[in-house]
Amino acid sequence: MRNNLALKALFVSNSIYLFAALLLGPLYAVYVQKIGGGVLLVSVSTAVFYVSSTIFLLFVARWGDRIREKEMMLVVSYVIRGLGFLSYIFIGSALALILIQVLFGLSESLGTPTFGALFAKHIDKKEEVMEFSDWAMVSNLVMALGTILGGFVVSSLGFNFLFVTIAILCFLSAGWIIFTPKGVL
Repeated sequence: MRNNLALKALFVSNSIYLFAALLLGPLYAVYVQKIGGGVLLVSVSTAVFYVSSTIFLLFVARWGDRIREKEMMLVVSYVIRGLGFLSYIFIGSALALILIQVLFGLSESLGTPTFGALFAKHIDKKEEVMEFSDWAMVSNLVMALGTILGGFVVSSLGFNFLFVTIAILCFLSAGWIIFTPKGVL
């Protein structure tokens, strides 16, 4: 991956997103309790995310390969995620939380297979295991850092500050892909 600009761009953009998402990660249940929900709402809303992601994946699987600039699907997923995290600031009911989880399901269905497809497209032959390992190591460390820092941010500045920060980082991930020179991805 030393000279692989495409993988570097993907690593940076998705690392920024993963860091952002894991700022909330394990604190999601605390947030749901803060807005008046309990264990059941945490479970139901999480299940809604996975089910909606699966349903949207059926559509992405059918038309995703027809999209020429697949990196734009990744950009859209980051933007939707950023808007979803900003929406957490305004949640006033369980229904609103569920609807935002559907939005996250849509973004997940756009982002995850697209990242995987772009990664696979640009992986260097005879270095597949090393490059997938590089990504696994980077993502694990980034997620660990996000998890730790999220607790500090919420403890000192609150959830609203956290959600704005996460959204900005999601938009930064989208920008990273947009400003990657044409032809690299």
